[in-house]
Amino acid sequence: MSYCVNCGVELGASEKRCPLCGVEVINPAERSDPSAQTPYPRSVERVRHRVIRVAAARVLSLLMCIPLISILLIDLIQDGALTWSLIPAASIVFAFMALVFPCLFERPKVWLFLLFGTLETALFLFVLKMILGGDWLWLFALPVTALTGAALIGVCLMLGSRRAGVPLKLIVMLLIMMVFVLVLQMLIEIHLHRCIRFSWSIYAAIPCALLSLVVLIIGRLIQRSESFRKKMFF
Repeated sequence: MSYCVNCGVELGASEKRCPLCGVEVINPAERSDPSAQTPYPRSVERVRHRVIRVAAARVLSLLMCIPLISILLIDLIQDGALTWSLIPAASIVFAFMALVFPCLFERPKVWLFLLFGTLETALFLFVLKMILGGDWLWLFALPVTALTGAALIGVCLMLGSRRAGVPLKLIVMLLIMMVFVLVLQMLIEIHLHRCIRFSWSIYAAIPCALLSLVVLIIGRLIQRSESFRKKMFF
C-alpha cells in the first residue's frame, strides 16, 4: 500500500495520482494497476450534482406554484370563473416545463430538449388560441414553430455527429438555413396575403447556397491533396 508524499493519504493500487491533492504517485516497489478496484466510488460527483439539480427543481417548483395558485384564486374570487388568469397561468406552466424539466435528467440530450420545447411551445400556443380565438394558429403559428424546431434539431444533430467532418457540417447547416428562410417567408406570405411570394428570403438563401458550394469545393480539394500526399509518401 502506498501513501501520498504530499498529504499522506492512503492510496489504492489503481491510483496514478493522489485523489486529494493530485500529486503523482511514485513508488518503484509497487507499480500502479489501472485494472485494480478503486478504494472509493467514481460516481460521487455525479450523484452530488444530481442531488443539487433535484433540490433546485423542487425549489423552483415551489416558487412557481405560489404565483400560479395566487393568480387563479384572485381571478376566481373576483369574476367567479377563470378568465384572464388562464394566460399568465399557461405562461407559468410553460416556464416551469422549460426550467425544471431539464434538471431531472442526469445527462441531458440537447436535441431531445429541443423536441420537447417545440411540442411544449405548440401546446402553449394552442392554449392561447383557445383563450383568444382567431385563425392565426393552424396556418401560421404552428407551422413556424415546427419549422424553427426542426431547423434547430437538425443543426444540433449535425453538430453532435462524430462521423461527419467539418465541411459536411457547414454545408448541411447552410442548407438548413437556406430552407428555413425560404419556408418562413412562404408561411408569412400565405398568412398575410394568401399567396406564395419570395423576396427578402432570396437575398439570404442565395449566399447560403453559394457558401455551401464553396465549402464543398474546398473540402474536395483538401481530400484530394491529402490522398495525393499519401500516394506520394509526403
